[in-house]
Amino acid sequence: MIKHILVATDGSDTAGRAVDLAAGLAAKLDIPLTVGHVLQHGAKAEELNRMAEVEHLVRHAAHETNLNVADIPSNMNALFSGDVSGAEKERAIAAVGEEIVNRAARSAQDAGAKTVATRVANGDYDDGILQMAKDAGADMIVIGHRGLGKLQRVFQGSVSQKVNQQAECTVVTVR
Repeated sequence: MIKHILVATDGSDTAGRAVDLAAGLAAKLDIPLTVGHVLQHGAKAEELNRMAEVEHLVRHAAHETNLNVADIPSNMNALFSGDVSGAEKERAIAAVGEEIVNRAARSAQDAGAKTVATRVANGDYDDGILQMAKDAGADMIVIGHRGLGKLQRVFQGSVSQKVNQQAECTVVTVR
């Protein structure tokens, strides 16, 4: 019997479908749901830009971290590619990560999940997801088949494949 679900999200459409499925299961089984995100500190600027553009999160990150980014669309590359200082960039990435899990948590609650917690981790995506599941006491992980970094995953193997191979609990992969 499943007693706790961790759903991993990176803000992509596939991750949104994973959140929907996990929330539906958590609601039907009346069990806790943890929404987790691994901060993308090591991600390439193009991947971070795609995430920020899709979710309109740069504006939120700039506001939360008090960054002076006057013209957000023209400064996304500056924000994520190194023109902004290391500390400011780290704070912005953390703010984006927090906003991703907070939006997913609200979506899960709207879908009927009663007990929803959030976690944000650092590190490799697959290791971060596995550690969050362990820390949360999750006995099921729900994850999207492909996230934001589609091309990179083709060459390195997908995060969902690695999680599925290494997890000590049930893993549901959403397409």
